[in-house]
Amino acid sequence: MKILLFSKLFLCAALLAPAAFAQETVESVRRQIKAVEAETAREKSLHDTEKKRHAEFVEVGRKKVQALATQNKTLKAEIDSLKAELSHLSDVRQKTAGTVRWYEGRKTKYGEALAKVIDSLVPVFESDFPYRNEETVKSIQEIASQLHKGVIEADDGLNRTLEVFYDRIRLGYTTEVYKGFLQIDARSVPGTYLRYGAVASLFVSNDGNDVLWLSRNADGTYRWNNVSDNLTMRTVLKDVMKVAEGKTAPRLVTIPVAIPKEGL
Repeated sequence: MKILLFSKLFLCAALLAPAAFAQETVESVRRQIKAVEAETAREKSLHDTEKKRHAEFVEVGRKKVQALATQNKTLKAEIDSLKAELSHLSDVRQKTAGTVRWYEGRKTKYGEALAKVIDSLVPVFESDFPYRNEETVKSIQEIASQLHKGVIEADDGLNRTLEVFYDRIRLGYTTEVYKGFLQIDARSVPGTYLRYGAVASLFVSNDGNDVLWLSRNADGTYRWNNVSDNLTMRTVLKDVMKVAEGKTAPRLVTIPVAIPKEGL
C-alpha cells in the first residue's frame, strides 16, 4: 500500500516537472526576444544616427571639395596672372638694363671727354692774371684726375670746374692788399702787393727800394716792370700803395694798366 502510494506520488512529480521546465523556457525565450528586439532597435537607432552623421559628413566634405576647387581655380588664375606680370617685368628689366648700360657707357665717355677738356684748361689758367694761379691749376688738375679715375661724376666735375671759373671771374670785381714775396732777378724780395681786379697789380718792397707794376705783353704773358730808377713813377706808385693800405687819406689815384694793342 505504501509502495503504491509512493509510486503515484513519483509519477505525479514526473508529470509536473516537464510542465514547469516548459513554462520557464518560454519566459526565457520571450525575455531574450525582447532583449534582442531592444538591441535591434538600439542598433537601428545608432545606425540611423551614424547614417545621418555620415550623410552630413559627406555633404560637408562635398562643400569643402567645391570650395577648394573654387579656390584652386582662383589661385591658378592668380598664378597665371603673376607669371604674365613677371614675364612683363622681366622684359622691362632687360630693356631697362640695356638702357642703363648704354647710359653708363655714354656717361663714362662723357666723363673722359670732359676730363680732357678740363685738362686743356691748365695752360689757360697758368697764363691767366698772375694771382693764385698755382692754386687754380692744382684744383683743375685734381678735378680732371678724379674724372679720369671715376671718383666723381661728370656733373660734379663740371660744377666744380665752373666754380673755379666763377672764382676767377669774381677776382675781377675785388681789390686786395696783401703781403708776399716777389722774385726780382735772383732775389726773393718781401713786400706788399696791391691787386686791382684782374687788370693791375703793384709791388713795393718792405724797405721801399723796389717798386714794380705788372703789365701784359702782346702774346698774353705778364711781366713786372721795375720803376725803382724812375723817381716820378716810383713816388706815384708808393703813394698809391699808401692810399690802398689806408696809411693816408683816401683820394683818387692813378694806377698804370698796360693793354696789348690787339686788345684795343
